[in-house]
Amino acid sequence: MVGKEFLNHISHIPNPAVNSPALATIQQRLRNGGRIWLFLDYDGTLVPIARTPDEAQPDSALLELLKSLARVPAIRTVVLSGRPLASLQAMLPVSGLILAGTYGIEIQIPGHAVMTRIEPESVRPTIEQVKSAWGELIAMRSGFFLEDKGLAVALHARFAESADADFVLPRAQAEARHVIAPDRFRLLGGERFLEVAPVLANKGQTVNWLLDHIAFADALPVYLGDDDKDEEAFAVIRQRGGISIAVGQRQQSTQAIERLPSPHTVREWLQLALPV
Repeated sequence: MVGKEFLNHISHIPNPAVNSPALATIQQRLRNGGRIWLFLDYDGTLVPIARTPDEAQPDSALLELLKSLARVPAIRTVVLSGRPLASLQAMLPVSGLILAGTYGIEIQIPGHAVMTRIEPESVRPTIEQVKSAWGELIAMRSGFFLEDKGLAVALHARFAESADADFVLPRAQAEARHVIAPDRFRLLGGERFLEVAPVLANKGQTVNWLLDHIAFADALPVYLGDDDKDEEAFAVIRQRGGISIAVGQRQQSTQAIERLPSPHTVREWLQLALPV
């Protein structure tokens, strides 16, 4: 009896993927012959946040889902991530996807050569300086991870002891500000996270660039992401008349019109968005 009562109870719990007003709008648009620009963040959106980037690998179900999305002519799917393009290419070998790495500085468009929107030689010396300074700060301290992305460098402290993180992060921020030219580089933050990247490393600017440079007439732009870097894209999506959806609780978004609780729910939502 208890088991039957439990099943009756959970059957009445609203499913945020099924009960999404944004999903209903997209489904209706596709049924009526419309098109969708679909922008997807990776970490925290398609996969859960992991201890290190290398641990957040896609499973076979995610790859099959992305293949299904890429095969739909009415949906143009973009994975837009802070990860370097080479990482996205290795993890997501899916024909038909647009991959935009380092927040869109590096872009792979199907049928075109990889586009790098900045000269690596112009940014690499600064990246090396910041990397060296941060490396000295975290030497002999556990729980930190220094990620050299080529065109950016990131310091992850999510799994460091609180006292160590509180000591290191303000000093790392000060070291970076001392090195970077503010008209050429950005200092990005997050939950126990710092990153130095070129000013072009901006998801909002990348969304605008793709919408302006790749013809896809009358397509509705839709964006799913989980943190403050995605918030920059949400603002652009809203300005362009699109739909912005926050994932999880890491970012108390001001620009998202809807929220999905987890990457698992995102996958359910995307599966439901596929035309039958």
